[in-house]
Amino acid sequence: MTSGSIVLESTDRVDDRTHAIAAAQLRGEARAAGRRPRELVRAIASELEHLGMRPNLPELTRRYRAGESRLPQHLAEASHA
Repeated sequence: MTSGSIVLESTDRVDDRTHAIAAAQLRGEARAAGRRPRELVRAIASELEHLGMRPNLPELTRRYRAGESRLPQHLAEASHA
Protein backbone atom coordinates (compact mmCIF):
# COMPACT_ATOMS: atom_id res chain seq x y z
CA MET A 1 0.00 0.00 0.00
CA THR A 2 1.23 3.46 -0.80
CA SER A 3 0.06 6.85 0.31
CA GLY A 4 -0.64 9.17 -2.53
CA SER A 5 -0.57 9.01 -6.27
CA ILE A 6 0.65 11.48 -8.79
CA VAL A 7 -2.87 11.97 -10.14
CA LEU A 8 -4.48 12.34 -6.71
CA GLU A 9 -3.88 14.83 -3.95
CA SER A 10 -1.21 13.50 -1.62
CA THR A 11 -3.55 12.94 1.33
CA ASP A 12 -5.59 10.31 -0.54
CA ARG A 13 -4.57 6.72 0.12
CA VAL A 14 -4.16 4.30 -2.72
CA ASP A 15 -4.62 0.62 -2.02
CA ASP A 16 -7.34 -1.61 -3.43
CA ARG A 17 -8.62 1.37 -5.44
CA THR A 18 -5.67 1.27 -7.82
CA HIS A 19 -7.66 -0.51 -10.51
CA ALA A 20 -10.57 1.89 -10.01
CA ILE A 21 -8.21 4.84 -10.53
CA ALA A 22 -6.79 3.36 -13.73
CA ALA A 23 -10.30 2.58 -14.99
CA ALA A 24 -11.43 6.14 -14.20
CA GLN A 25 -8.52 7.53 -16.21
CA LEU A 26 -9.35 5.26 -19.13
CA ARG A 27 -13.04 6.22 -18.99
CA GLY A 28 -12.10 9.91 -18.97
CA GLU A 29 -9.75 9.40 -21.92
CA ALA A 30 -12.44 7.54 -23.86
CA ARG A 31 -15.07 10.15 -23.05
CA ALA A 32 -12.86 12.97 -24.29
CA ALA A 33 -11.27 11.19 -27.25
CA GLY A 34 -10.34 13.63 -29.99
CA ARG A 35 -10.91 16.67 -27.82
CA ARG A 36 -8.49 19.26 -26.55
CA PRO A 37 -6.14 18.30 -23.68
CA ARG A 38 -7.95 20.55 -21.18
CA GLU A 39 -11.23 18.78 -21.90
CA LEU A 40 -9.45 15.46 -21.41
CA VAL A 41 -8.13 16.57 -18.03
CA ARG A 42 -11.64 17.69 -16.99
CA ALA A 43 -13.12 14.35 -18.05
CA ILE A 44 -10.54 12.36 -16.07
CA ALA A 45 -10.92 14.64 -13.04
CA SER A 46 -14.67 14.16 -13.17
CA GLU A 47 -14.30 10.36 -13.24
CA LEU A 48 -11.95 10.47 -10.24
CA GLU A 49 -14.33 12.76 -8.34
CA HIS A 50 -17.16 10.27 -8.94
CA LEU A 51 -15.02 7.77 -7.01
CA GLY A 52 -14.85 10.22 -4.11
CA MET A 53 -11.23 11.14 -4.81
CA ARG A 54 -9.57 14.52 -5.24
CA PRO A 55 -7.74 14.72 -8.55
CA ASN A 56 -4.36 16.41 -8.65
CA LEU A 57 -5.16 18.87 -11.43
CA PRO A 58 -1.63 20.26 -11.85
CA GLU A 59 -0.27 16.73 -12.36
CA LEU A 60 -3.06 15.75 -14.75
CA THR A 61 -2.46 18.99 -16.66
CA ARG A 62 1.26 18.25 -16.89
CA ARG A 63 0.76 14.61 -17.81
CA TYR A 64 -1.69 15.37 -20.61
CA ARG A 65 0.13 18.54 -21.70
CA ALA A 66 -2.95 20.63 -21.12
CA GLY A 67 -1.08 23.68 -19.95
CA GLU A 68 -1.04 27.06 -21.57
CA SER A 69 -0.25 26.55 -25.25
CA ARG A 70 0.69 30.17 -25.79
CA LEU A 71 2.39 32.84 -23.77
CA PRO A 72 0.23 34.68 -21.26
CA GLN A 73 -0.81 38.09 -22.61
CA HIS A 74 1.52 40.09 -20.36
CA LEU A 75 4.54 38.04 -21.48
CA ALA A 76 3.55 38.20 -25.15
CA GLU A 77 3.29 41.99 -24.92
CA ALA A 78 6.67 42.24 -23.15
CA SER A 79 8.38 40.15 -25.82
CA HIS A 80 7.11 42.51 -28.54
CA ALA A 81 8.29 45.64 -26.73
